[in-house]
Amino acid sequence: MGPDRYAASRHWSTVGRSAVGLVVALLFGPLLLLDFVWAQSTVTTASPTNQPLTITAERIDHLQEQEVYEADGSVVVTQGSLRLTADHVTINSLPGTLVATGHVHFHDPNSDLKSERLELNVNTEAGVVTNGSMYVRPSNSFFTGRSIRRLSEDHYRIKEGTFTNCDAKDGEKPAWRFTFEDLDVNTGESIGMKRAWLCMRDTPIIPVPTLTYPLSNRHSGFLIPTPGYDNRFGLHYQQGYFWAINPSQDLTIAPSYYNNLGYGSDFTYRYYLDRRSSGQWFASFLQQTKLPNVSGVDQSSSDERRLRGLISGQHVQQVTDTLLVRGQASFVSDRQYLQQLSNSGAQRASPSGESTLLATQRLPYGSAYFLGQYLQPLNSGGPDTFQRLPEVGYVLPNTSPFGLPFLVNLDTNFVNFYREQGFAVNRMDFMPGITTDVIDIGHVVGLMPHFKFKEVYYTRGIQEASPLHRETFWAAMDASSKLSRRYTGAEGGSFLHTIEPSVMYEYVPGSDQSKIAQIDQIDDIPKKNLLTYSLRTKLLEQQINGQSFNWLDLTVAQSYHVGGVQTRAREFTPGVLPFIGSLTQPLQPATVEVQGRKMSDVWLRAVIGNTAPEFFRPPGQTEALGKNIMAGQILPPTNSYLTVDAFVDPYRGTLSQWNTDLRIQQSNYWYFEVGQRFSHDGNRVRRGDIWNPVSFNEVYAPTKEIQFATIGGGFRTPWGWTIGAKGYYDVKNGRSPEYDVVALYQNPCKCWSLGLYYLQFPDRQSYSFMLSMTGIGWTENFGTIVARTILGPLLIGDRGLPWAAPGGPYGRVTNPLPVQSMPMGRY
Repeated sequence: MGPDRYAASRHWSTVGRSAVGLVVALLFGPLLLLDFVWAQSTVTTASPTNQPLTITAERIDHLQEQEVYEADGSVVVTQGSLRLTADHVTINSLPGTLVATGHVHFHDPNSDLKSERLELNVNTEAGVVTNGSMYVRPSNSFFTGRSIRRLSEDHYRIKEGTFTNCDAKDGEKPAWRFTFEDLDVNTGESIGMKRAWLCMRDTPIIPVPTLTYPLSNRHSGFLIPTPGYDNRFGLHYQQGYFWAINPSQDLTIAPSYYNNLGYGSDFTYRYYLDRRSSGQWFASFLQQTKLPNVSGVDQSSSDERRLRGLISGQHVQQVTDTLLVRGQASFVSDRQYLQQLSNSGAQRASPSGESTLLATQRLPYGSAYFLGQYLQPLNSGGPDTFQRLPEVGYVLPNTSPFGLPFLVNLDTNFVNFYREQGFAVNRMDFMPGITTDVIDIGHVVGLMPHFKFKEVYYTRGIQEASPLHRETFWAAMDASSKLSRRYTGAEGGSFLHTIEPSVMYEYVPGSDQSKIAQIDQIDDIPKKNLLTYSLRTKLLEQQINGQSFNWLDLTVAQSYHVGGVQTRAREFTPGVLPFIGSLTQPLQPATVEVQGRKMSDVWLRAVIGNTAPEFFRPPGQTEALGKNIMAGQILPPTNSYLTVDAFVDPYRGTLSQWNTDLRIQQSNYWYFEVGQRFSHDGNRVRRGDIWNPVSFNEVYAPTKEIQFATIGGGFRTPWGWTIGAKGYYDVKNGRSPEYDVVALYQNPCKCWSLGLYYLQFPDRQSYSFMLSMTGIGWTENFGTIVARTILGPLLIGDRGLPWAAPGGPYGRVTNPLPVQSMPMGRY
């Protein structure tokens, strides 16, 4: 029998087994192609995927004896979301092969394939593409090759082709791509190239004899090297290796070299054993061969060759549903390590390194805790510094016993204060309290009485080894109210105005503290006969789209001494010897005479705008990424605001302190922020104590005037550059301890970026670059932290950044744990 010929469009459906098509995220997508049933009209039969296969063409021929189907002219094969188009398709049912020729285009939700010829064996699930190209959406990867061969389910080989992650439009040259003779792809694992070149605008730049890199962030391999330069430490080079030990653990080893300092290595170990146990530990070692050329280092010293380093990290363990253990550590080899080598101002000024172990056990009533704390002296302290080794305590929040009309609470702890030099002391603190629920008076004013009794026992005093104790109490009455009114706008929005006045009277009798070692606030409880008032008013706009804007949040507070006024104040001037103890561990701090006053300074705090970031996505945009299509951009936080925190001297009518922070941001175009700190010479207000966080019972000793300012910002340019800077300026002394300048270039499709930074410290300058290739990786150094901090507000949601960018396509999750590092090292 001759072939059956039909010139009209025909529809075919499949029965029987399914096969795998050519590309689904670098896999061949499934096509149901065997055991065809022909009919004059569409025939739909059951299949393993319950999805019919439909073929349309200008002409379909069926060679019945050979079981061969020939579709010719504008052939379209569809199955669910899969679509194959070609000029001609031949289906041989007996051997189970499909051959498509002429303008072949295969499309599924994750990928696109274009070629001149496609061959597929549905029995072995192997296939060959000739002169084809593949685009994979999840990784934004684009491959071309003379031959693309599928060897197994996850293994592919491409000959004489190219690879890039750039979003170049059809016909345009990508900003970068690799050309290669041989490329080996293991889906979800790695890509290996041989005899390749890295090309910029198709101009060969760097030869790559062989290169293997992971397709996921958790694959072992070498990281992009990090070069840098510091005018005091010289040239710097660091090469990291990432070892994915298993799915829940990894280790990064990063040897480094400074030609004017020495050599060493960083080690970062991370683990997530289960949802109850995780942590990260960082170690950095430096074999110093030359003395650091920084201020405070005697260049004639003979100890230039020595091993230095630090260890830091944390561990979190949820032992049971009610028992949580947290541990963190920070140790350095010598107390000058961070001050001399760190590029972080916070680390350089840190008074001590703190290591703690905290276990918290929730109980049916209250909670118990165990705390071990060790302070390693850096800029302050010494071998006579008291350490909490250990502290145990129990806290019972307000509880109504047996349904009685009052609330009881308890805060008690035991501490063993240990130190290497000097005496140790144990302290037992027992503080029960009683209060009531709010007592309403006419539903306008609420009263809350408070009473706490405090008993503290010490195993010894300052000069005598005999035990001693001290008793005191706190009695208070708090009267508060809250008034609110809502104003509805014409367009559906509304304004909510609230006023919250309160007045609190507190009384604490005087007690003898002259024989007690004053280690913390529990040991230093001054007498108190104080009346404090506060007034808070807020004006909040609630918009119809669900967003809100804070127009004003103003707090005013002041205290009045009902009894006697303060006559002496603590002296915190550096170098002043305490009455008893040492500079590194005062036992009774130095004090000076002050002229006390009945009225404290008036505290004012005003906030205009939203200080909490609000991220949003423009309406109508989606998360999907596609070639030549930009993703829905997550715009930066719209948190423009002004905060003012000030103290007004009611006797002189002047400001004793004045602190402001102003931030303005226009979407992802630009932002500007300025901060200012001013303190007039004279007494310093002490805000709050263990009884009441908003009260002003004492002042500290007079200090000199302080004027300090910070200014920073960033902006995008039309040429792909985003530029930012931040500076710190000591107005009083006329010097700048630090200023940073950063810039980042992103090419139009954001498939690569180049970052530059310059850091000016009091004793040195540091500058280098950062490089990122989207989907490949990026360099990382200390400048990365600075650049991310300054430019991050404008680049939220962008891809191709030289740092981890959560929320941005192809970004890794930013590690929430900051760890200390060698200079120029990673956090």
